[in-house]
Formats: sequence, C-alpha cells, structure tokens
Amino acid sequence: MAEQYYCVKCRKKNELKDTQQVTMKNGKPALKGQCTICGTTVNAILSTKKAQA
Repeated sequence: MAEQYYCVKCRKKNELKDTQQVTMKNGKPALKGQCTICGTTVNAILSTKKAQA
C-alpha cells in the first residue's frame, strides 16, 4: 500500500499519482503529485530523513 497524503479539497488522506520529489525555494524537500480522487495538485513537505530514502 502506498503512502497517503492529505488532500485539502477532499478533506481526507488519499494516495497520490504522478509523484515527483522536488526541492522548495528554502532548500527543503517536498513531494508533489495529484490526488487520485479529485485530481488536485498536492504538495507535501518531507522530512530530510524521508527525502533521502
């Protein structure tokens, strides 16, 4: 089972599709993808430990 992230539009945790690991302007890692239910872009800030894995 894939990890689930909170979708603001659905107001619940859903799986993401087409995920990309990105770096924000301040240098912190983040995960960017689309909600599988509504298709909204979801951005999740990752810890440095999770980003290295």
